[in-house]
This record gives sequence, structure tokens and C-alpha cells, in this order.
Amino acid sequence: MRITSKLLVAKGACKSQVGVFEHLWPKGGEVKLEDCVRAVEAGLDLDWAAEHLLTAPARKTYDEAMAAARKTYDEATTPAWKTRNEATAPAGKTYDEATIPARKTRNEAMATAGKTYDEAMAAARKTYDEATAPAGKTYNEAMAAARKTYDEATAPAGKTYNEATAPAWKTYDEATAPARKTYDEATATAFFEASGLD
Repeated sequence: MRITSKLLVAKGACKSQVGVFEHLWPKGGEVKLEDCVRAVEAGLDLDWAAEHLLTAPARKTYDEAMAAARKTYDEATTPAWKTRNEATAPAGKTYDEATIPARKTRNEAMATAGKTYDEAMAAARKTYDEATAPAGKTYNEAMAAARKTYDEATAPAGKTYNEATAPAWKTYDEATAPARKTYDEATATAFFEASGLD
């Protein structure tokens, strides 16, 4: 199977994916296992490629191989995900508790701004274009102030949460890296083998 950027565009690939493909293979090329591995490492979506470039029998082969790879990946990463969730739960609770007052203040400000906006809009139905400009401006200013107050109030809690959860995320990433690598290799291999069926 030969893949070119022209083929990807014709099949509806997104611009960013075509750009990555063109950078790696400016002239296109035949599907090879090492190129499939390279594609996965570069972030190209081989699931999309399988769906749009492979024949129905080849897609079935790919889907079957990926189902097994996904199951293996899920089984390998579930303990790490559980550990990460347990480690971040206290920080999440602290964050939620710290941001409740800010959320309440934001919601009240938004409700007041919304009410003012709705009243201005109801009275201005006949002169919609003239009335919505000032009401919209007032609403947007009120919303901006509420957002700013909320962001300022929640920033310390957000920082604390991120600092508290960073070790858990690092542990999770390290624990799941081998499974991710195996999964990515399985993706590349499955696409390569399925592409040979066309």
C-alpha cells in the first residue's frame, strides 16, 4: 500500500496530521513496519488511517489486533491508574473545598449579571440591535470580573493541587510507560500487517 499526502487529503485527514506526514515522508511511500512505528511515535493516528485507508477485511484484521492490544494495555495500566487516583484524591478534595467559596461567588456574580442581562433584553425586544450592545457589554464586563475573581481565588488551590498530584502523575506515567510502548508497537504492527492485506 502506498500512502501520499494527496491520498490523505482526499480521504479527509486533518491538516495537522497531513503536515506531520509530509514532514516525515515528503514524497509519500509504501507502508513498512519501521515507518508505522515512526508514524505512531510522531503522533499520527493509525486508528484513523485504518478506518479510512484499509479495505474492510484489512480493517477487521487491524481491529482484532488492536482489541487484544487495548485489553493488554488496560490490564497493565489499571493498577497504576488506581494508585494515581488514590494518591490524588486527597489533593482533589482539598482543591474542591478550597474553591467552593470562589465558585459560589462566581456563580452569584454570573446569576446577577445574567438577570440584569435578561431584564435588559426583555425590555429591548423592539429595539434589539440598539439594546443588546450595551447589555452585552455590561454582561461581558460582569462576567469578566466574575471570572477574574474566580481565577484569583482558585489559583492557590490549583497550584497546591498540581503540586500534590505531580508525584502521583509521575509515578503513573513511569508505571504505564512500558504498557504504552507495547501498545504503540502493537498499533504500528497491526497497521503494517493489515495494510499488506489490501
